[in-house]
Amino acid sequence: MQIESVLHLEKVEIDGEEVYLFNYTIDDSKFTFIEDSIVITQQPYESYIPLHMHEFIELNYVYQGQCTVEIDSRPIHLKEGSFIMIDKKTPHLVKETTKNDIIKNITLKRDYLSPAFLSRLSTQSIISNFLVNSLLDKRKSNRYLLFNTGQNRKIADIVNQIMCEYFDKGLYADEIINSYLIILFSELIRNNEIVEKYTIQSEQNNASLIAFLQYIEENYKDCTLTSMAEQFNFHPNYLSNLLKKGTGKSFKDLLQLQKINKAAMILMNSDLPIPEVVEEVGYSSVTFFYKKFKEIFHMTH
Repeated sequence: MQIESVLHLEKVEIDGEEVYLFNYTIDDSKFTFIEDSIVITQQPYESYIPLHMHEFIELNYVYQGQCTVEIDSRPIHLKEGSFIMIDKKTPHLVKETTKNDIIKNITLKRDYLSPAFLSRLSTQSIISNFLVNSLLDKRKSNRYLLFNTGQNRKIADIVNQIMCEYFDKGLYADEIINSYLIILFSELIRNNEIVEKYTIQSEQNNASLIAFLQYIEENYKDCTLTSMAEQFNFHPNYLSNLLKKGTGKSFKDLLQLQKINKAAMILMNSDLPIPEVVEEVGYSSVTFFYKKFKEIFHMTH
């Protein structure tokens, strides 16, 4: 049975070719969509994935065997240890694999790439620039990064740990997965294992954007748009526009998000009463804190 006929997948035409829109990750065992911000799957054995694109970043890791990904009509041969990061809106297909090939897939949606997550990456790395660029609507498409980790067991071990935390979720699993992803990206950067890229060159604004997010993370208690603009020698309105363009959020939204995330971490890891936590993260009103907490965590009660 063809999965596209079961799920009624939409198609678009790009450069004369029909391309499936996979805007959700598909659970192959149930023929249903998975709508989580991060989804980890294993490509089905002996499968062929037709030309498609999606609104999220896809990471494919060849745990065992090999596979071929085709982007822009160009075959990219992946061997054991290869790791490819494919940008959103990049048409690509995966040629048929064999029963000996084990391909791990990690998909990261836009809302997963939060300011807190991005601020933990090196501001000058090719991966951080790639991820920041993926948040922008106006940028070059058909972008990917290809890494060859070879026999680097550390990479394989990190991927295994991510898989274990994802499929056997315990306490703080999401935080642990986030940390392992940062370690994975940092390990790829540190070993300089990139062998191929098809991407726009990093812009100064990308490094600046991560620096902005780091500043908010470190100074959230008393940070204002004016004080931050002075720190970076920008006019407040210009800085506000940069933040909105780069993250899709206003300065005020980013600040509230950082405060609430910090408060949530304190509440989970300490016995401090809520009024003290509210004061610790820079709020003067418990009522306002409750309101923002419910908004951000989508609580109704």
